[in-house]
Amino acid sequence: MVDDLKPSQDFASNDKLKEMFGKFKESQQGSKQKALDELNKSLDKVQPTAEKIKDSLLKRHKNEILGVVLTMRPSAPKPGETPKMTPNLIIVSELKNKTAKEKITHIGEIEKDGNSMTKTSGIRVTSILLEEIWDFATRGQYDIMRSIVSGRLIHDEGDWIKALKAVEIHKIKMLKKFEKYVVSYVMAGSLIRGEATADSDIDISIVIDDTDVTRTTSNELVLRLRDISAKFARDAEREVGIRGKLNIQVWILTRLWEGLRRAEPVFYTTIRDGVPLYDRGMFAPWKLMLKRGLLTPTPESIQKYVKDGKNHLNRIKIKFRDIAIEDLFWSTIFPAQGVLMLLGVPPGSPNHISGQLREHMVKKGHLEEKYVKIWERLHKLRKDVEYGKVKEVKLETMTKNYKDGVDFVERLEKAYKDIEKKLVSSKIRSVKQKAVEDMQLVLKVAGVKASKNGVKNALKSELISKGLARSKYLELVNSAEKLDNNISSLSEVESLEFNLDKVRDETIDIINAEKGLNKDRFKLMLKYGSGEKEGTANLWLFNTEAFIVKLGSGQAEIVKYEIGKKGVLKTGKPSTLKVLEKKLATFDGAPTQVSTRMIQSLKELLDDNLRMFVG
Repeated sequence: MVDDLKPSQDFASNDKLKEMFGKFKESQQGSKQKALDELNKSLDKVQPTAEKIKDSLLKRHKNEILGVVLTMRPSAPKPGETPKMTPNLIIVSELKNKTAKEKITHIGEIEKDGNSMTKTSGIRVTSILLEEIWDFATRGQYDIMRSIVSGRLIHDEGDWIKALKAVEIHKIKMLKKFEKYVVSYVMAGSLIRGEATADSDIDISIVIDDTDVTRTTSNELVLRLRDISAKFARDAEREVGIRGKLNIQVWILTRLWEGLRRAEPVFYTTIRDGVPLYDRGMFAPWKLMLKRGLLTPTPESIQKYVKDGKNHLNRIKIKFRDIAIEDLFWSTIFPAQGVLMLLGVPPGSPNHISGQLREHMVKKGHLEEKYVKIWERLHKLRKDVEYGKVKEVKLETMTKNYKDGVDFVERLEKAYKDIEKKLVSSKIRSVKQKAVEDMQLVLKVAGVKASKNGVKNALKSELISKGLARSKYLELVNSAEKLDNNISSLSEVESLEFNLDKVRDETIDIINAEKGLNKDRFKLMLKYGSGEKEGTANLWLFNTEAFIVKLGSGQAEIVKYEIGKKGVLKTGKPSTLKVLEKKLATFDGAPTQVSTRMIQSLKELLDDNLRMFVG
């Protein structure tokens, strides 16, 4: 009995079973690849003949033929014989506004002309109309569709066959992952209606069964499927070599049914024009019911559609009001503020803009008075609507104000360009002159004398070559010399000026460091007053001159003084940080005596309660 429970030596182990199944799978894959290789060889053999047939047919039927596909199909065997694969050239045509007789005649001509050229090649030419493909698919017959999308493209007008291939790939991906939820996979749009152009896309609607969803909400399911479906669509397009052709919509079943009951046009249109490429027995019956007039909206939904017309008209009134209050106002005030800032004028409130435009633009010839009046009218309309003086903004008023707004903005854009051009010209002169003066200043700090004409050479030989300045300094100076009034923009000139100032200060710091100078040697920190009135200041001493920099929460207050013979500070004048920095850059480091009279002067200027700190 125990022996019966032992594994039999006659049975293969799990590893051997895996090995057997692996070999079986490999043999299957090998067989498939072999069959595919043989199929491609057969198609390669007959393709030159197929190309000639295609060219001949296109000469006579270019406007009707959409696509030509070469494929292999099994021939009808005799009893007891194995079917043979024979080449089949499928010619797909689209005939618009033709009678049934004309369509039959076209099919006959294509097949007669095509088959007359295939006597030795064995190719069979089949002609089919686009509408027939959709009709077969609607009835659940997909053989012809599969033949087209799996065949070899010989001619493809507008890439529509490639698009169909992408649709088939996308459908397979979706069904493989979500077949449990997919009720119908429907293709619709201009291609189905026979109105497609080279730029047309293909509308795909996927209907999802949400009646059995328990672990998530219907909306969450739709969002998830929509994201995945969009990704699959892009993947499918890449596989066939097209872009942006598939437009995917995901609908839940309950939402679709509600839409049909409310007669929402998007659902009716999809069911009327759509072709199901996959259907679990729901879409086709709906299509038939709609055709027979059995899908009818409720009286409430019909009444809602009638009322919606007036509701949308009321929304237009609200939009006109919003445009008057917001869009027209902001579209005109922003450029007005921008031009004022370009002139160095801080823009005021909306109530002050018209006055500023007159003062700084009209008086100086930058703008005409009529444009200021346009601004005033638009501003007044905004206020009147906002305060209820104007209840409704009519179309005529909106049209006129929109035109005025366009004129105002275009005129200010022109004024901006004219002003900027003048500012650029002035700024270029300033930057070029300042670049030379700054080079002279830098050389002076280094103890080198040079004329205006020789500053560039001196900068290169005395500073750059000795490592006291970077080569970038000379590059920036050369860029300044190349500035052109007709080419250079204001932002470009200001950026260059900023970089020149930066490299100048950097060079002065390098020179001072080389000399062993410490700028803080010339500074004393002062504290004066007490309690809430206590203040802090820096005292900079430069032998014959002194700067007091009062520090606070706002901008520093800087005053420059002369130092008298006994140290008295006199002749105080307001100064700037730029002047102080220039003094620091050029000062030779001579010591300054802090005398009793100087301390007394500081007390008189600041406060009797004065403390001085070093370091």
